[in-house]
Amino acid sequence: MENTLSVTEVNATIKACIDAPIFKGLDVFGEVSGFKYSGPHAYFTLKDKNSQISCVCFYGAKTYNPKDGESVIVRGNLDYYVKGGRLSLQVSSIQPIGKGLLFLEFERLKAKLQQEGIFDEAHKKAIPQYAKNVLVVTSKTGAVIRDIVTTIRKKNPVINIVLRDVRVQGEGAGHDIAGVLRRVDLLGYDVIIIARGGGSLEDLAPFYDEELVRAVYDMSTPVVSAVGHETDFSLCDFVADARAATPTAAGELVAYDYYAMVDTVKYNMRRLSLDAVRAYKSASGKAQLCFGRLKSVATSFYAARERKVERLIQNAKVCVLRKMDVADARAEKAIDALDKLSPLKTLKRGYFRLQLGDRTLSSVKDLKVGDCIVATGGDGAIKAEVKEIVVGNSDSSK
Repeated sequence: MENTLSVTEVNATIKACIDAPIFKGLDVFGEVSGFKYSGPHAYFTLKDKNSQISCVCFYGAKTYNPKDGESVIVRGNLDYYVKGGRLSLQVSSIQPIGKGLLFLEFERLKAKLQQEGIFDEAHKKAIPQYAKNVLVVTSKTGAVIRDIVTTIRKKNPVINIVLRDVRVQGEGAGHDIAGVLRRVDLLGYDVIIIARGGGSLEDLAPFYDEELVRAVYDMSTPVVSAVGHETDFSLCDFVADARAATPTAAGELVAYDYYAMVDTVKYNMRRLSLDAVRAYKSASGKAQLCFGRLKSVATSFYAARERKVERLIQNAKVCVLRKMDVADARAEKAIDALDKLSPLKTLKRGYFRLQLGDRTLSSVKDLKVGDCIVATGGDGAIKAEVKEIVVGNSDSSK
């Protein structure tokens, strides 16, 4: 223990070194990231391709407020916080010199994709007005999913909300999100929300990823981008079918107001019921009035028609009776004539009807010797066998 140092002693030694004049009044070039205020003080990270350092500007950057991705030269002193063991640059002034490399890289990619028509409005799909199944692609550990679910549930208790957990920060996160989108595109979701909270340009870098942008462009399912805060615009926002300023706004966008719809339906049902009752009463009154008028007109009309019909019936009856008398007389004459021509009367006068089987004979030529015939007379019938046939006056036989 004699040759050991405490943490405090180590940090105090570093602090003493950092407080040397060489680390005072430094001019440092870098790119701003994560610039924000906490109370009166401004905090951000200054970085280049290979390294970064935390910066603090007490009581705000009075000279200039940089934007994320902007290249600046800051003047300040190195400081080492002994208790927390943290190195930082205490900035006294900020001088802008142009946009940062990362920002310029994103701008070049944006221009390239825009020239291809990736961001054209003609390609964008409408967000369903009454979504039933909503997929949220985000990290399950962040506050984003809670904000979205809470917002949707305030408006709608029946929408099915599904979470697809995915990394939303760090190298390869854009590739992971693109892979998830391709796998879920044809699973029947009505709308997909891609979401994450705010952050620096580096934090939001996955949402500037070209693979992710093209995956969103190729989606058949409508996509809502809810990345960062209201002032943050990523390439994912430009290619998505709709942009929500925040994850909460995304929940508002995809959820229809179930409770307002129920109230509207109830109101319309009551209104329709009242309208129907009023319409029925009005129609019923008009119908009664029309019925009364129709009854009066019909009574008068049919009374006159009834008298006319009675006259016509009487005339028809007379004509029918007259025609029946004529028909009876004609029938009696016809009966007498038929009676005179009746075969039965002929048979009673001594004639016979000859039949061979079912056939009535009219000529001896229809017979041959040996046929059995039936002779029917006025008082009966006889059966006989043909022994001889005499044709005309000839005495020859067959």
